[in-house]
Amino acid sequence: MEGLEQTAKLLQMIRERGFKPGDKLPSERDLAVEFNMSRSALREGLIRLDTLRIIECRPKSGIYLQPYGAERSIEAMVLFAETNTPLSAAEVAQSVELRSVLETEALRLACMRRTEEDLDRLQALLAESEDIIRRGESLAEMDAEFHKAIVAATKNDVLLRFINVFYRMSRQRREIYFDTPMQSKRSHAQHQQLYRAIEQRDVEAGLQILRRHLKGVDAYFRMFFSEGAGAEQASAPVAGNGKAKVNKPKRAGAAVASRR
Repeated sequence: MEGLEQTAKLLQMIRERGFKPGDKLPSERDLAVEFNMSRSALREGLIRLDTLRIIECRPKSGIYLQPYGAERSIEAMVLFAETNTPLSAAEVAQSVELRSVLETEALRLACMRRTEEDLDRLQALLAESEDIIRRGESLAEMDAEFHKAIVAATKNDVLLRFINVFYRMSRQRREIYFDTPMQSKRSHAQHQQLYRAIEQRDVEAGLQILRRHLKGVDAYFRMFFSEGAGAEQASAPVAGNGKAKVNKPKRAGAAVASRR
């Protein structure tokens, strides 16, 4: 997507030059020349960053980098993931923590509020997952759909929106995590256990299973989703197409598997 590529170039420039919150960025004219963009195309990228409160465009003053923290839009984190811009270690740790809190509560509510239609949806996803595993394909997308179906069973649409943000952020990393068939099989087996707990409205059993299920995945994201050892792999460019390459982290799957 052209607009996303323009935004990615701006984010890369901000990161590589070490701009700090409050710093003034190059002018719109200078950025257009540097990136060989039209002023209208550049402005589109700047508007996107301004809307997400990553930058602030001040009339007759210039473009400034906004402070990190609570004021920044949560959608900015999705944008960072989609453009292979590493999140900070703190943002990853807090995202993982929030996911655990929200999905734990979602499991409890799903046990209480689920309907037969919800159970049918979960069963259909499990059946489709079995077909995917049988074909030796990745369970990355189906894993997200199963967890979102549990949240949907809470009948809380706002909660589902928040969970959707995490799964949009983690899409590329989940593809790596589920690169090996063993990870898909292990996750599917735990999904089946979660389904039985929800079907039986067994909150305590469901919470125990969910905690085990999330533990290894959370450790994986902490290792490979932030700046640090995995950041260089996440942001390495592919020659010729200008897109970021996501390399498979060596031995990461085995290390996580041993903890689940």
